[in-house]
Amino acid sequence: MSKKKSLFKSNKLLHKNIDKFLNSYRSVFAQEVNKTSAYFELSIYNNIVKFYETNGYLLEVKNLKNKKKEFIYALSPNAKPSNCSYFIAKKEYSKRNGEKETFSFEIRHNLRIQSRHENNIFISPDYAVIFKNSIKSTKLNYYFNGKVDYFYVKAEDVVTFAETKNYIPSPELVFNFIGLVNEIKPCVLNNTYKKIKPKHLAPSLFISGNSNNHLTRIKYSLEKRYKVNIFMGMFAYPSQLYSKRNQHSIKKIGTI
Repeated sequence: MSKKKSLFKSNKLLHKNIDKFLNSYRSVFAQEVNKTSAYFELSIYNNIVKFYETNGYLLEVKNLKNKKKEFIYALSPNAKPSNCSYFIAKKEYSKRNGEKETFSFEIRHNLRIQSRHENNIFISPDYAVIFKNSIKSTKLNYYFNGKVDYFYVKAEDVVTFAETKNYIPSPELVFNFIGLVNEIKPCVLNNTYKKIKPKHLAPSLFISGNSNNHLTRIKYSLEKRYKVNIFMGMFAYPSQLYSKRNQHSIKKIGTI
């Protein structure tokens, strides 16, 4: 692994934090990663899991590999979902008759999402929270000459999604995220999303670098107009997504 330090944070520290997170779920991190951007991407996946923990979900790790219980992140959209590990997030409610009502979702990494507007267009955000067992496959002539399964999720089966950028933020970078939202979940742009339980993180952009006054104004403007989150300074303030005291300032979709 690269020993070169990041402009923002050392790879060694990021690796240590990933190890610590996975150890709490009795699993290990064994993949070779040599870029700070990749470490950052994996760390944000873990932080999304922590967000769901903070908001009352029950988390269960799935598809660990071999006797060592290795957690395999999807390091590319070409990764076969069945070869990758993921988390199940469950939210339980008690009914008046004493029975339990349970909602289950998969927290996935690097899945292809079918555009909400065009069936033959696919986008690969870094993270997606999807309805359980909603990954589909097809054959495409342009993908390995149709000889290999092309895995994807329909946009309507995506509850929410998020994207990371290991950059010093710019206005263009932030506004580009809104285009991604329009392709996957345009309902959060026109306020037509379903207001039903349970509550989820609204579509979010995570940027490692710190903001400036102009970018902060852009952030607040977009979050005022749409049900989205723009997180900046994630290296300096990594807990801003999952800390209990910050939940009041995070945009969410759904209810209770």
